[in-house]
Amino acid sequence: MTKILKILKWFLIVIVTIIIVGLLFLRFSRFSDAMIYHVNGLEYSEFKSDFNHEEFYFDIAENTKIHAALFKPDSIPTIGTIFHFSGKGMHLMSVQKSYQPLLDKGFQIFCYERRDFGKSTGEAKNSTIIQEDALTMFDKIAALPNVKEKPIVIWGQSLGGAFATMTANKRENKIEGLLLEGTFSSFPDIGKEYARALHLENFKWLIPVIMNNDFPAEEEIKNLKIPIVIAHSKTDKQVRYELGKKLYKNAPKNNSVFWDINGKHIRGIYNHEKEYVNHFLKMIQ
Repeated sequence: MTKILKILKWFLIVIVTIIIVGLLFLRFSRFSDAMIYHVNGLEYSEFKSDFNHEEFYFDIAENTKIHAALFKPDSIPTIGTIFHFSGKGMHLMSVQKSYQPLLDKGFQIFCYERRDFGKSTGEAKNSTIIQEDALTMFDKIAALPNVKEKPIVIWGQSLGGAFATMTANKRENKIEGLLLEGTFSSFPDIGKEYARALHLENFKWLIPVIMNNDFPAEEEIKNLKIPIVIAHSKTDKQVRYELGKKLYKNAPKNNSVFWDINGKHIRGIYNHEKEYVNHFLKMIQ
C-alpha cells in the first residue's frame, strides 16, 4: 500500500510539473501573440481610392514594408490630422469608406496596414514588433510638413484601440486628443471574453497566466491629460460594453467622456456621424 501511495505521489508531481511547464511555455514563448496580431487571408491585388490621397510604402525592417495612405480633403484647407488605428480585419480598402464625413470637415486621415496584412509584408509575430511599428509610423507621419503644422488626434477602434492608447501614452506631447471606440481594457480581459464565447468560462482564470499584457490600456490611459472620448455600443457583440466601461473607469475623469452609442461593433461613425465628427472638432479647438 505504501508503495502504491508513493507511485501516486510521484505521478501527481509529474503531472503538475508538466502542467506548470506547459503554462510557462505558453506564456514565455508568446504563443498567444500570433493569434492576436496575425490576420490571414485579407489581401487585395491593388489599392484604389476615390479620395484625394498619398500612398506610402515604408521600409522598416528586412523584408518588411508597411503599406499606408494619407487621405486628404479635396477642396478645403486641412484643419488637422487624424491618425487612425483600425480594427483587426480592417485594411485600407475597407476602412476608407468611413472617412468621408471627416474629410468633408477638413481633416486628413492617416492609416496603415499592420505587418502581413493587406499589402504590408513581414511577420506580425509579437507585441514588441507591433508596438515599434505603431510608434515608427506615428513619428514618420507626425514629421511631415503638412502634418506637423496642424493638430494631431489619435483614433483607435477595436483592436486598434490598444495600439492607439499606447501611442497616446508615449506621444502625448504631440497630440491633442484620443478617441476610442469598441475597444477593451486589456488583452487578458478580452481573452476571457473569448473563453466565455467558446464555453470555456471555467478555465478563463488561465488567460492571464498564458497571455502577456503588453498593451495594458487601462493602465496607460490613467495619466493622460489630453481630451479622451471612449465610445461603446451596448449592443456590441464583439467587444462587450462592460470592457469599454472598465477602460473608462481607469481614465482621468476631468478630461474623459464616456459616450453611449447604438449599433453594431465600431459602426459609430456611420450611426452617429454628426456627433462623431464634432468630438474630433472639439479636440483641436
